[in-house]
Amino acid sequence: MQPLRILLILAAILALALALILAFTLTRSGFASSEGVAIAAGLYITFLAAWGGAFAWTLRHESDLREILDRTQKVAEGAHEQPIAGRFYQGELDELARAIEDVREAFGAQRSSFEELSGAISQILGGLGEGLLAISPAGRVVLANERVAEMFGDPGTLAGKKVIEVVRKRSVVGALEQALSGKASTERVVAESGGRERQIEIRAFPVKSREIAAVALFIDMTEIERLHKIRKDFLEDFSHEVRTPLAGLRSAAETLQAGGLAFQDEEALRQVMLRQLSRIERLVKDLSELNHIESGELVLEKRPVVVRDVLRDLCADFRERLAGKSLTIRLEGDDTSAIADTLRLQQIFTNLLDNAWKHGGARGEIVVEVGRENGDAVVKVSDDGEGIPPGEAERIFNRFYRVDRSRSQAVPGLGLGLAITKHLVLLHAARSAR
Repeated sequence: MQPLRILLILAAILALALALILAFTLTRSGFASSEGVAIAAGLYITFLAAWGGAFAWTLRHESDLREILDRTQKVAEGAHEQPIAGRFYQGELDELARAIEDVREAFGAQRSSFEELSGAISQILGGLGEGLLAISPAGRVVLANERVAEMFGDPGTLAGKKVIEVVRKRSVVGALEQALSGKASTERVVAESGGRERQIEIRAFPVKSREIAAVALFIDMTEIERLHKIRKDFLEDFSHEVRTPLAGLRSAAETLQAGGLAFQDEEALRQVMLRQLSRIERLVKDLSELNHIESGELVLEKRPVVVRDVLRDLCADFRERLAGKSLTIRLEGDDTSAIADTLRLQQIFTNLLDNAWKHGGARGEIVVEVGRENGDAVVKVSDDGEGIPPGEAERIFNRFYRVDRSRSQAVPGLGLGLAITKHLVLLHAARSAR
């Protein structure tokens, strides 16, 4: 019961007691008992009229106040759409309800804005290529995106866990402990995820916040390191490949500059220079072709083609090149068809046949087999060469790769043919095998 209601009830009881005392006093003072009671009763009735109005106002006031409190409580509990000023309230309570309603609407607007911002942040975190981990002063995960789970192989919910339960790397925990102590740090770790090793760089730094004390950014450097190695290997291989023709050109140019040569010797030097220039031109052309393919700029013109017909023409061309030699070429198989770019298909098989011709040995036979396996057109090219050492089999499709450079110097070629072949095969959504 409300204090004001209690006070009014006490006032009514007190007024009744005073009326009785007044009636008794008047009777004792000479008034007739009926007159004293009538006077006391009249005064009490007058008081009750005023008291009744006050009591009714109190009940309405209490009801309105309770309604406002109930609605405010529901809003506080999460019913944010529940209006406070849904009806007219008594007196100043109506002003109070409308003031609270203004606060509710402002809070609702801020809440909607916060939810939109939280959703946007979640989408940003989910779309990040890097992992993001935020921890509390107690060292527990407050926020983590899916990339962290992918990097460290923890598919469950990360929030609330200790850092060591998520990453299981002492160096990462150490970096975050430094961040908790107020020091930024950078570490590099190796993490295994999805059956492969990843090079992960961790950048941890402190944050001044009550909920978040440190944040760590996990950057997957695996692809960057791979590209860096490819670039390094490419520059080394390119330098190696171009050094020989440049040396030949320099030697021939210096000899010509010295003079005193017979006409035949000068002509021989000119032929040497032309051959070396031609080798450099082929190198540049093949590199440009490979870059064009790898960049995705090459568009295939696919159409139904009989694979054996393409190989029949190519084998006929190679037989002319092998005329007078102890190396022969044989085509086997049926008229298997495929959806492919005919010109690029010719380029693929030309590179394979050229490789078999160069490395198939001075004697023997190149066998080309055409068939179908599991619904796919299959072409196999085999020769009687020395083969590829098992330890180097994975590298034969790399740029500039040549098995045993010291042994293969006498064999013409730049080591780009199989690299081009591999990428053309991949563009056809096919696969190559050794």
